[in-house]
Amino acid sequence: MRIEALFVDASTETGEGLPVQVLSDIDAVINGGHKTFRYMLFTGLLAAVTDRKLHPRCLQAQAQVEGSFDARSLCQHVVVPFEKTFLRGRLGASGEPYANKPARFAMIELSNNVRKGSDTAALRRLYDVLEFVRLASDAVRTKAFCYALKLILLRPPNAATVLAVEPVSSSRLDHERFFDFLGAHTGGVSAVATLAAYFRMFFGRATRVEVHPANESGTSSREVGDIDLVLSGGKRYAVEVKDKPFSDIDVQHACERTLSAGVGKLVFALGVMAERSRFHEGALVETWAEKGLELTFLKIQDVLGTALCIVDGEGRRDFASSIYRALAEMKAPDTVMRKFSLIFSEGT
Repeated sequence: MRIEALFVDASTETGEGLPVQVLSDIDAVINGGHKTFRYMLFTGLLAAVTDRKLHPRCLQAQAQVEGSFDARSLCQHVVVPFEKTFLRGRLGASGEPYANKPARFAMIELSNNVRKGSDTAALRRLYDVLEFVRLASDAVRTKAFCYALKLILLRPPNAATVLAVEPVSSSRLDHERFFDFLGAHTGGVSAVATLAAYFRMFFGRATRVEVHPANESGTSSREVGDIDLVLSGGKRYAVEVKDKPFSDIDVQHACERTLSAGVGKLVFALGVMAERSRFHEGALVETWAEKGLELTFLKIQDVLGTALCIVDGEGRRDFASSIYRALAEMKAPDTVMRKFSLIFSEGT
């Protein structure tokens, strides 16, 4: 299970149905003063909702317990990147969360040698929560994870980290909201993020969808368009997104850049604001085909409508979370992130 898919549930999770003591323990660890315990709790809960076979109190793969795994690796390769991209350092902005003493044991046990006082109390709370979810159903595990994630999102961000916004609300996921965001005045950022989310849904894991920082496409030798699609086998397609008035000159420049990069296909995608001067698409397509470039035009409104027609409520939540992820990858401006939050998070 991807953590991003649980953002929507976390935004509305009240913890109702969980024991009061468990809620209190989660709150105490998340908002306590020791960030190592915070990382350990989040990683253990993530393991619990990812695979029932994993023991949530396990810290090291060599632990003598069924379901042992390397929690430090899970934290380093999944939790840390996730925090940098989505949480704005709210867990503690640590690059090596498991380097501290509380995480250097094989298992989370009450007998672990930690400092007396607050650390001993935090260890007991951590143990009790993870032992509770170990014995709980999948639904209860997910509820506990989402409650912890909600508390994390309510924490103040680390000032040195990249901006992230609060997750989308399930009550604002009707079709209109998606079109409102696509048509918002964002300088093309909303168009790029929406199209990237569509490609990820359409292609699945077989194709890598690379979204480049806003206003920086083409700055790296590996970047060609606003979005680059890398298919299995390494074949690369470029996607140029235009969400403002343009002419055939803009198309020509995009084609030249694509061809010079050794890429044989360019998708010229049009956002809501993409008003064009008169030119013949067919003539351009033929001209560039003769030069070895396959040029196609695409209206983002059309693919968005298609996407929303073929997914249900859960699919729309995943789609909205995917747009959010693309915005974070693009390092979208604060104004755009706030606009996304306003459209998808507030009201009913």
